[in-house]
Formats: sequence, C-alpha cells, structure tokens
Amino acid sequence: MKEFITNYKTLMSGCETPLDYIMAVWVNILLAISLSGIGMVAYELITNPQQFNDVTWGIFDTLG
Repeated sequence: MKEFITNYKTLMSGCETPLDYIMAVWVNILLAISLSGIGMVAYELITNPQQFNDVTWGIFDTLG
C-alpha cells in the first residue's frame, strides 16, 4: 500500500497544466464510481443472492 501511495503522489506531482489536474481528478472519480458499483454488486451477491434470479444485464436482454 505504501508503494501505491508513493506512485500516486509521483503521478499527481507530474501534473503540469490545469488540464492534467482535471484529467487526473476525472480518472479518480471514474475509478471510484466503478469500484463502488462492482463492490455493490459483490455485496448484494453475497447478502441477497435471490435478487439475481431475474436480473437482466442491459443489452443482453434485447438480444434474445
């Protein structure tokens, strides 16, 4: 974990323009959203697996 923090600080200190900072923040926001979504699916799968019996996953329900 310490190595990750060091690499993250190096990445953020490499930002030179405001666009670099905006892109870095945007990537972090997208990463947080995706991790929270995947975590929520995993949590629901463990705590309430009955919920996934009749689930449709977006485009797959339109293919058949």
